[in-house]
Amino acid sequence: MKREMDPLKLRNAFEPMPDGCYNALMKAARSVKEEKTVKRTAFRTAVVAACIILAAMAAAVAAGSILGWNDFFKLYHNVAVPQTAQEIMAASQPESFRLGDVVFTVRERYSDAHLAMITTEAHLAEGVTGIITADAPFDPISAYGDNSAAVAARLGVDPGMTWAEAARQLNVPLYSVTAMLEVPEALCGSEAFADPLFNEDGSLSYFSLQPLNGTADAAQLVCQVWLRVERENLDDPEHPMNEWKAYEPLSIAVQPTLDAREYAVPAEAQTQGNFTLESVQAQLTPSGVHLIAVFAAQAGATEEKAYERLREVRFVQPDGSEYPTGMNLSGGISNLDQWPQVEVKQMIGTEKIPERIGMSFAGGQQPIQLTLKK
Repeated sequence: MKREMDPLKLRNAFEPMPDGCYNALMKAARSVKEEKTVKRTAFRTAVVAACIILAAMAAAVAAGSILGWNDFFKLYHNVAVPQTAQEIMAASQPESFRLGDVVFTVRERYSDAHLAMITTEAHLAEGVTGIITADAPFDPISAYGDNSAAVAARLGVDPGMTWAEAARQLNVPLYSVTAMLEVPEALCGSEAFADPLFNEDGSLSYFSLQPLNGTADAAQLVCQVWLRVERENLDDPEHPMNEWKAYEPLSIAVQPTLDAREYAVPAEAQTQGNFTLESVQAQLTPSGVHLIAVFAAQAGATEEKAYERLREVRFVQPDGSEYPTGMNLSGGISNLDQWPQVEVKQMIGTEKIPERIGMSFAGGQQPIQLTLKK
């Protein structure tokens, strides 16, 4: 059910997406030119085949599962979502919004001080037939890997086809969608990311994660989801037949920090070029362990030098091997807003704070050993 705007005037907390930015994004998504297929299929045969396929996909709704973050991380990154975080996301109350011919349902949501994430399932509204895909409808179906290749198999088309070619062959409409989480700029950390997975029932799950800067301390994260639907023009990618966009308000419970510890910094690690390592802290949340190193810029330091010197800082196990990757995939320099302080963050896939860790730097320097303060 579509929610009415509340009196908090939520949109005032966000910068609107500039039209130029949106148009550039959509132009890039359509930049792959579609070649007209030379294979001809009798119109009646194509319509019957499409109806059978779409009816079968609709019938699979009850049997097919909706993919979530745990599936996403396993399929794409071999990352395990901690059980507690899985339970929090599974307990999320679904919230639905209709936009044009598509119904979006936010099914999973999670936030702590360091990251916010949602899963939004998108499916065609009742009575609407067609194919639904994500942001690149004129790319090959196989561009999303094995998951989208399975979609091609269910549709009975070649996975090397573009989504648009498949829609033309089946004589059905094609819809592309986006469902991006947006948080207030004051809370943003490093780069956000988003990607889809395709469900067995013909819907898709759109995954959106925004790293946060560690300052979210309210009980609820007041945010919004940016929704976009296009009914594509199969003969003219630059001019969709229909286009709908909307912002819808969301609220996500901010999970507490369960434990916070600090590591002792040895003297030999304190100076890194024009930067001094001041502290290293570990924070445990239901999503995992977040490691945070704070450097102080010295005379002659610049932001460019910070990236040059500190971008390759990595936390490793005491023997130098890599930790399992955590759910926040965009580690590294996360915050230059407090210059001359520079913050470097990395999430590791463990469910308790390590007693000892290693810290590696650029230039072949041997990792240093850090031990928790007593």
